Parts: sequence; C-alpha cells; structure tokens
Amino acid sequence: MWRYLSSAGLARLADEMVLFALVLLVADRTESMLLTALTTAGYTLPALVTGPVLGAWLDRTERPLVALAGNQFVLSVAAFGLIFVPPFGMPLLALLAGLTLPMTSGGFTSMLPRLGVDLPRVTAYDSMLYSGTAIAGPALAGTIAFAWSPSLAMVVVCALGAIGGVCTLGLVLAPAPASSHASLASALRAGTRHLVCTAPLRAATVTSVVSFVGFGMLTVSLPWLIGSIGSDRNLAGVLMGVLDLGCLLSVLALRPYLVRWLPERILFVTIALYGVALVPWAFAGNIGWLFAFALLTGLVQGPTLTSLITARQRYSPPDLLGQVSTTGASLKIGAFSLGALLAGPLLPLGPDVVVLVVVACQFVAVAVGLIAGRATRTPVPVP
Repeated sequence: MWRYLSSAGLARLADEMVLFALVLLVADRTESMLLTALTTAGYTLPALVTGPVLGAWLDRTERPLVALAGNQFVLSVAAFGLIFVPPFGMPLLALLAGLTLPMTSGGFTSMLPRLGVDLPRVTAYDSMLYSGTAIAGPALAGTIAFAWSPSLAMVVVCALGAIGGVCTLGLVLAPAPASSHASLASALRAGTRHLVCTAPLRAATVTSVVSFVGFGMLTVSLPWLIGSIGSDRNLAGVLMGVLDLGCLLSVLALRPYLVRWLPERILFVTIALYGVALVPWAFAGNIGWLFAFALLTGLVQGPTLTSLITARQRYSPPDLLGQVSTTGASLKIGAFSLGALLAGPLLPLGPDVVVLVVVACQFVAVAVGLIAGRATRTPVPVP
C-alpha cells in the first residue's frame, strides 16, 4: 500500500503542480487573460475524449503500470517543452500534455482493489493523498514561481513526472478481473450504460462535473483576484494549497464517520457548503482574509472526493471500475476546461464577479445532481 501511495503521490504532485505552474507561466510571459484561459483549457480539454477509452483499455490491458508510467513520462517531456515554446504554441503543447491526464487521477484509483489490502482503508488514504498533493502541488508551484520564476516550477514538474513514472513501474498488482466483454468497443458501451443508468452513480458524477466547471473558472481567475487586492498573483498556488489543507484536515477528522451515510448524499451536502463558503472570497479586502476564507472552504469541502471515489467503488462492478473512474475523471477535467474557457470573457467584468458565478455553479450542481439521482428503483450496491 505504501509503495502505491508513494508512486501515486509523486504522479499527482506533478499533476497538481503543472496546472498552476501553467497558469502562472502563461500569465507571466504574455499578460493575456485570454491566452491563459486557452492554454489551461488546452491542457484539460483532451481528457473529455480520451478518458473513457483509456479507462476501458486499462481494465483490459495486462500491463496497466506501463500505461500509468508512460503518462508521467509524456507529462515530463511536455512540461519541459512549455518552458521554451513561443506563446502561440503553448496551447498546442498543453493539449499534448493533457491527452492522458485521466490516468493520473482515475487510472491510479482504479488500481486500488488490486493492491490486496483493506479497500475502505486504502480508499481513505488515497483520498487524503489527493488532498495532500493538492496542498503541496499548488503551494510548491506558487512558492517557486514567487521566489524564482514560473519556468523553474515547470522544471520541477518535469523532474517529478520522470521520478513518478520510474516508481510506478515498480508496483506489484494482482491480476485484473476477467472482463465479461468481448471487445474494447463492447466494454465502452457497457461502462457508459452503467454510468448513465445507475442512479446514485449518475447523481454523484453529474454533481461533481458541474461543480468542476466552477473550479475551472476559479483557478484561472485566482491570480487576478489576488492582484485586485494588492498582493502578488504568484500566491495563487499557495492560496489553493491552503484550501486543500482544510480539505485534508476535514477528511482526517471525519473519515471514521463517513461510512454512516450514502456517499452521494455526502457529496450533495459538501458541495452546497462549498458554494456558501466561497461567497466571502468576492469581498475579501486583503490577502489575510482570503487565506482564512480558503481554509474554511477546504474544511467544508473535505469529504467530497472521498465520497465520490466511494460511490464509484460501491456502485460499479470490478471489470468496469477502471473505465468508470477514468470516465468520471475525464468528465470532471472536461468541465474544468469549460470553466477555464468561460473565465476568459468573464474576467474583464472583475474577478469578484467570477467568484460569484462559481458560487452559483455549486448550487446548480447540487440541484442537477438531485434530479439525476431520481430512480424508479433502488440499485443494489456492488460488493
């Protein structure tokens, strides 16, 4: 288990760093809100298409670790190239880096049942690992960009990606469960049908996806929000790290109690509270208050990811878990991309306006999720 957490942690740390390093790098080199939004969207948009295919293939391949490690090597090469490419080429190279992005999130998580350890325990640790790397990644990228330059932050991403890929190749997994589907195409159809037709899984997925549209807008707008209150915009990564620190503390405190409720219900509550906690961000007068609001936001949002992972595991058969995980991840990343694109034309109205739009997204997410969760009969959880 600890070897898995080390490998997945390095991969996710690089992944969490690259997003903020990319935003800061483009903003620093071009001063263009539109190009920053386009490049961020370029990094995240391909996952919307590649996620389902990669997940279905990951369920069937005999060497999933080679695929997961290869993803890290691609990221490493692309991150290094982004330092030198001309501004007009940055969205294109970001597009290449994002092709296999779902492997880092959903791909690693889908391997959990094959580790041969207590699944609820390792799932909780995996969720805390998400939060831990989500703290360290943006904070590390922001600190390096603030103290030295965004380019150096990209060099660190390159190194972490390469080391994470090497470590991943050393993992040991149990054999994949036998697939009941004759071909990749039939597996894709079955996974898509399962995701669409299983009411609680559908509800959790839709809620998280709509919520992530807001997160995409928030990520792109943070440098300008911080700049509007007179602080260095390279602190955006540190601010997001504070939010994720709140998430980690929340999961550590609430983990023993989360099994008492259905995961999709926890998801609805935490995303609604997340929306409420974001409101003061639009009115923060200085960076100190903004950091305090970020910590509070993380505390109420904390159990969201654990609940989403639990929902995928509870309501998915073993031979479809990889596809369900990467499809869910790709839909979230695609939603992030849409939010990043929307931030471009919205930012001239003011970053505080963007924050209030993000708040509205969270309430829309919960409403749409509740509607999507309606079913004529209650599905039986997968053991």
